[in-house]
Amino acid sequence: MKKRLIVIGAGISGLAAARTAADWCWEHNCAVEVLVLERNNQVGGKAQSLRQDGWLIETGPTGYLDSEPAVDELATAAGIISERIQAEEAAANRFVVRGGHMRQIPLHPLRFARTGILGPGGLCRLLLEPFIPKKRSDEDETVWQFARRRLGKQVADRLIAPMVIGVFAGDAKRLSLPATFPRIAALEYEHGSLILGMIHRRRKGKDGGPSGPAGTLTSFKEGLQTLPRALAQSQNLTVRCGVMVEQVYPNTNNGWLVQVGKNDKPIPADAVVLAGEAWSMRQLIKHHAPDLAQPLEEIPYPQVNVVALGFGRQGLDRIPPGFGVLVPRGEGYRILGVLWDSYIFPGREPDSHLLLRVMLGGTVDNKIDQLDEEATIRLVRAEIARLFHLTVDPVYTKVIKWTRAIPQYELGHLSRVTAVEKALTKRPGLYIAGNALYGVAFGKAAAAGIQAGKAAAKQLCRK
Repeated sequence: MKKRLIVIGAGISGLAAARTAADWCWEHNCAVEVLVLERNNQVGGKAQSLRQDGWLIETGPTGYLDSEPAVDELATAAGIISERIQAEEAAANRFVVRGGHMRQIPLHPLRFARTGILGPGGLCRLLLEPFIPKKRSDEDETVWQFARRRLGKQVADRLIAPMVIGVFAGDAKRLSLPATFPRIAALEYEHGSLILGMIHRRRKGKDGGPSGPAGTLTSFKEGLQTLPRALAQSQNLTVRCGVMVEQVYPNTNNGWLVQVGKNDKPIPADAVVLAGEAWSMRQLIKHHAPDLAQPLEEIPYPQVNVVALGFGRQGLDRIPPGFGVLVPRGEGYRILGVLWDSYIFPGREPDSHLLLRVMLGGTVDNKIDQLDEEATIRLVRAEIARLFHLTVDPVYTKVIKWTRAIPQYELGHLSRVTAVEKALTKRPGLYIAGNALYGVAFGKAAAAGIQAGKAAAKQLCRK
């Protein structure tokens, strides 16, 4: 008899799980029906790519690193690998606001010393990093605490904290270092120093900075949503959008029951992959698996607003080529940062125009929900005018509000992950994907989906 796998959530992680499971079962001559249920009316989760009036807007992540193989594996399977595009070289130029002014962050040490991002005391303290003793205890530590201890307060406040805002829209004083940037923690553990660890890696021919692997930022011609759309068209799985799952609970005859709607008959499944956000997965299993629901409930999701602005030639004249600018707290701006999409992936705007995306909110601004769309645009326009001296009106605006945006890996996150994994061992046939546990990036979510899909397929084919 054909078995059934139900995947709840049609973001990149859920569709990666579904496609991986379907392919694995087909290759091993195992009859399994793969059904994906999505509450929204389209696939992709937060990775939506909107085409409007000649503009291509990403509502969520900008791209993925091609050094992480999960996304390219899926793109190859979906037949769209030829549609990949890589970021322009100009995207290597990164900027940060210091003293109210935008300053480039050069990689060369001497040029960096002349930027004024750090004062003389901060530069001297940074040079002492190889002589700072490494941490001896296993106690969890925030990203800011780690940076303050190893690199000094100026680096922690002016470089590390805004970097954390750019990745998580989160507070470096609350996020766990080993959970958010495990490679940084590993460098200190293995080499006793970030600087010595990076020198060692370069001598071994290993690229990449302390925060993650090297790689080129990559997307697709029509945006990141190209991949989930293509995966959803796979012939050996079925995707149903606009379906609200109410709960998931054990079937007395083994397996699981998935309740769709309040009055519909539950759908039986031999295995289930939960591929949503932590808060939504918790809602599905809270009555029947409280030990699994509790650690998921403890993962917060702040609101993030994304504002796309399109400018004419004046924008190109005012803003230099680059990836974007991060805005540390205390600089007199409410925006978190600005991405310069036209310089990252050209062609997402009409000719001779410039496309920007501005981020607001996060855990460092929990009152952003008090601004309606009109007030949000006014705020962003005023701060863009002040930061870039760009006073002309935009010719295009689009506001995307994510009430719950990015999972925050706060102190104790790895303990929560352990609790989730322990709870899952008691419930054969139930798996978790998504970006709530193992990494927030598009590529990390895809990898989590592949792992969950393969595990589910192996379990189904053993029965």
